[in-house]
Amino acid sequence: MKKPDIIKSFIKRSAAAVCSAALILTIGSFKGNVTDCTKAASVTVSDEIGLVGNLFCIADEKNADHAELQWATTLSADSFALYRSTEPDNNFVKIYEGSGNSYEDDDMAEGTTYYYQLKVTSKGRELYSSVKSLTPCALPSGLSTYDNQKGSNLVYDTNGYKVGNTYYSYSLKKHNGKDDIYLEETSSSDGRYFGNAKNVADSSQNSALASCKIESVHIDYIPEKNKVVVWAHWEKPSGYSDGKALVITGTPGGQFTVHHVYNPLGIQVRDMAIFFDDDGTGYLIAAANKEGQGANATMYIFRMNDDYSDVTEVVTTLFEDQYREFPNLIKKDGYYFLFTSQAAGWYPSSGAYSVTKDLGGKWSELRDIGNTSTFSSQSGWIVNMQDKNYLMHAYRWLRASSTSGTTLCPLYFDNGFAFYDYCPYFKYNTSTGDLFPVQQGQLLSQDRPASSSLAAKSGNAPEKAFDGSYQSSFAAIGDYKKWPFYLQVDLERVCELANVQTSWYICKGSEGYYTYTVEGSLDGVNWTKLLDHTDKSSDVVTNTYGFNSDMLSGKARYVRLNVQNATLHNNPNNNWYTPTVYEFKVFGTPISSAEKPKPYIDIDFEDGTGNLSLNGGASVKQDAQKGNVLYLDGSDGSYGEFPTGMLDGLRDYTVSMDIKSESEGNFFTFAAGKNDEKYIFYRVAKELFRFAATTDSWRDETELKCDLDGTQWHNYTLVVNGADTRLYIDSREALHTTETHGQVADMGSGTSCYIGKSYYSDDSYFKGSVDNIRIYRCALTQGEIGGKAEVKGDVNGDSQLSVADLLAMQKFILGSGELADWQNGDLCQDNRIDVFDLCLMRRLLISSTE
Repeated sequence: MKKPDIIKSFIKRSAAAVCSAALILTIGSFKGNVTDCTKAASVTVSDEIGLVGNLFCIADEKNADHAELQWATTLSADSFALYRSTEPDNNFVKIYEGSGNSYEDDDMAEGTTYYYQLKVTSKGRELYSSVKSLTPCALPSGLSTYDNQKGSNLVYDTNGYKVGNTYYSYSLKKHNGKDDIYLEETSSSDGRYFGNAKNVADSSQNSALASCKIESVHIDYIPEKNKVVVWAHWEKPSGYSDGKALVITGTPGGQFTVHHVYNPLGIQVRDMAIFFDDDGTGYLIAAANKEGQGANATMYIFRMNDDYSDVTEVVTTLFEDQYREFPNLIKKDGYYFLFTSQAAGWYPSSGAYSVTKDLGGKWSELRDIGNTSTFSSQSGWIVNMQDKNYLMHAYRWLRASSTSGTTLCPLYFDNGFAFYDYCPYFKYNTSTGDLFPVQQGQLLSQDRPASSSLAAKSGNAPEKAFDGSYQSSFAAIGDYKKWPFYLQVDLERVCELANVQTSWYICKGSEGYYTYTVEGSLDGVNWTKLLDHTDKSSDVVTNTYGFNSDMLSGKARYVRLNVQNATLHNNPNNNWYTPTVYEFKVFGTPISSAEKPKPYIDIDFEDGTGNLSLNGGASVKQDAQKGNVLYLDGSDGSYGEFPTGMLDGLRDYTVSMDIKSESEGNFFTFAAGKNDEKYIFYRVAKELFRFAATTDSWRDETELKCDLDGTQWHNYTLVVNGADTRLYIDSREALHTTETHGQVADMGSGTSCYIGKSYYSDDSYFKGSVDNIRIYRCALTQGEIGGKAEVKGDVNGDSQLSVADLLAMQKFILGSGELADWQNGDLCQDNRIDVFDLCLMRRLLISSTE
């Protein structure tokens, strides 16, 4: 590369001097913040951002000293940055930056209070959440454990409704062998042991109860009126054509009345909920339909009369033609939250919620919550734990016999936003409201290097399955989709694995279950199967849709999800799905740092050519800079050749070498493959680098290219990680694609590997010098390549942007001093360093401290 042109015109140099002088005057105003890398909490808080944090514990530990942070916004967000401090107002340090909407903090100490604030960058603006605080603590005594994996029941000190000194419990039941329905009341003196069962309402009051089925039952007690209120969805024993509501009210220990089996205001209703506001007003929320619509097409909110036995008017209708069901309404911090599920029969479906401050006013659009299948469940009702914590009680209608029939997810609220996530277990106390999710280890996989065997667009790249968001996904390019496929993550350290959680794609009406295995590797070459989920005779496999949480064990640095197939329940022999994974989470414990992989080929030409055979005019010569190097003179038949099959079957590999080119035109510097139909290659010409991969000749090449000065020595490191290909030039990432659809593993056995030879007979042979050839049978990370992550503006080579870089740039422009890395200072990207780069650096420096 050429040294940058320095603007020498009098006017521009004068402008630089003036700008530099102005900068000198302003450096002192922000120098302290830059060197400390901290910021004060922002006092400008947006009501369009929600941030929640909850403490959790790991496995059998006795402390809740880890935190999950989740956030959401109605803004069009470009990126998120999360800050943390141990002070409420100052010294906030950035701990996360990215596009996800969650982060796990595993660096906490018991007894220390931590403060968090989220910055949202949106269309050039920076907006902030309010500050949240968490204080890690020892787990209190008296906690029970709920098992989301296999199922259990919430434990209560007492049950039922206490009226005076007596507890009452109610349930709708049917007599053995009959289709009738009756309301049973039981009572207890201690709230634990119930008896004295009696029938308080049945078909003797309304013949419609003699033969029917009841769903979506809601029973509540209103202390202010000493009244039990029952609303439920009523249908004939077969079918769902009536859409009626059963309404019963009564006094504990007294009389009950069956008021109605009817269509409220002449409207069919099915899944329903009842809600009582702070002023005592009752509401019926029901999945219904307007004239001409299908069942459950629109959500209705009705106002009840004073004794809750009927409805008087329609307050509002919501979600028209969106087919939402299983409503549940809760009021929290002045907001009304209405949770619903997608209508999908007995299959899991996506949950969502809408929010308002006025039941009869404007409601928000439906907002996503959780993952796309409500963790293989259907969004249900809300468990209120003493107004201190909440749980989403979701139902698993379709499940394995050995797994839970309900999924309980800790539910959190902030600023009109709601959040829940899956945890395999949680510890709780229903009397105190204490709630602590339990994970099987730290979240190891978020934002780690990811890859797949399938090509994907950048917006659906493999990294999207590890970004901490259930709304983004890895998805293969449709033209290159195929089954089986794999998704892989490099944990960048050796870890003891404990749990993997996979959020799958499912399609309403064509839901499918997945067969897959999970493998682990310490070196990226040798793999061990850690989990097998392929046995179709097991209902754990065939009855789990949308989400899997699997326990496993084993040590690994690399984790690979091998997906065999998706079986659609309505078309089991035709899997038309495009391979898609929304999120793949790996949990466990880091146990050691990872050793840098050793090269399979390592030739520096000081002690021969190793297993590289030389042909024609290829020879080892002395180079003034490098010592002994491979020299190819460009004559026909002059090239180097590695043993046949060296790269056979590989999807992950790294090829690194130093190259100085004397070539132009069509040629291959490095090549691997079979022939002119199946190959990968890269070319280093005097002024151009080009990479291509294909299994269909030049007609369908994946291509990467860039301009460069190839006549000087540079190191070129090509990293192929499945369909993810990166080129590093002198340890700096220069090119990247996630769309590589020509892979060596797809070229069959007996592949060849050349230095300087093309598969096209009309191409010339490479002319130039090559040194330090290293080939790895795995994909190296940027850190392993030896490069440091690029820091814009770091012109003094200390891997950070600071005032020192500003001063170095200023001196360089004024004609004194040199830059360790001028390219990092070329912020205008015009191949020169001038005053305009200096001004951009100042702006970048200030923004980095905010």
